[in-house]
Amino acid sequence: MKKVILCMAICTCFIVSACSNHQSSEKTMKESENTETQTNVEVKHYKEPLSYEGQTAPHPLGVFTLNQISEPKVGVQVGPLHIDVKKIKVVQSKEVSEVGKYNLQQRSLPTNEMNAIQFTTTIENVSDQPLDLGKGPIQKLLLSNGESVDVYKMNADPKNIRLQAKEKETYTLICFLSKAPNPLTYIKITTNTVQEQDTKKQVASPHTKEIKM
Repeated sequence: MKKVILCMAICTCFIVSACSNHQSSEKTMKESENTETQTNVEVKHYKEPLSYEGQTAPHPLGVFTLNQISEPKVGVQVGPLHIDVKKIKVVQSKEVSEVGKYNLQQRSLPTNEMNAIQFTTTIENVSDQPLDLGKGPIQKLLLSNGESVDVYKMNADPKNIRLQAKEKETYTLICFLSKAPNPLTYIKITTNTVQEQDTKKQVASPHTKEIKM
């Protein structure tokens, strides 16, 4: 099912090619159709990120509006793991697709609208040992409106995260929210336990950091 949902969420493009023995007019028509298809793909693709509050963009999960954006550029050090939070966005969709409704239902959330928060970060392993971050570097969010978010349950793309020695990569976290938050003034993030990948030895315990919006 996860594979089906993933396939539905990814916008694919269909390539129409003309055979050499087709007439010129047929080629032109097919090229035109191909161009229209490519244009539709670009429109449907969720352009990460929405750049200003009030901006709207379509996505396979629905049509989203950016309600709040912040660039805190805050660093969080968790043992050998460095998390650099570059951007935080709060988005909402009142036009939820069937795929979006399915995702909400799986998390026991109302399906009439979708609310989500997105963190754009970089994560870096500054040690000489590969690290295992479990389901991601962040396990809990506490919003200024009082909502506590279990990242493992509400993550839109849960997957195991590992970093090789000295590796640095971009990590985007998108979590569903139970309701539309008032403009947030802060978010407290609690990090995950950091383990060595091979031995599973814990090298850093969870750490809580408050980030001003």
